[in-house]
Amino acid sequence: MRDVLETSGKLFMDKVFTPWEQQRAETHHDTVAYTAMIFAAKEAIFKTFGIDWHFGVQMTEIEVRDGEYGEPTPVLTGRFAELATERQVSRVLLSLSYDGDYVVAVAALSGG
Repeated sequence: MRDVLETSGKLFMDKVFTPWEQQRAETHHDTVAYTAMIFAAKEAIFKTFGIDWHFGVQMTEIEVRDGEYGEPTPVLTGRFAELATERQVSRVLLSLSYDGDYVVAVAALSGG
């Protein structure tokens, strides 16, 4: 992630992260770890939907915020929100963890 941020910087950030996430990254004590975690979260959610880019989705249509207790809380907009409605997804569950150079994200879709 450090290499991506150094080589593609603003272009990458604008393509993947919402303005809120970008602002959060700037103020986070470890920008690289934060962006790596949020990127992993977005990839996990994307893959959980079982789709490809032909569905017209954008990574900025997933925003990862902090829940009431600090838990990662995905907010879907645009085409991702439409797909969630079509598939009767009422909630996206997300777990994030990092340690040094490694980040892991696990996502699950919940209906009903």
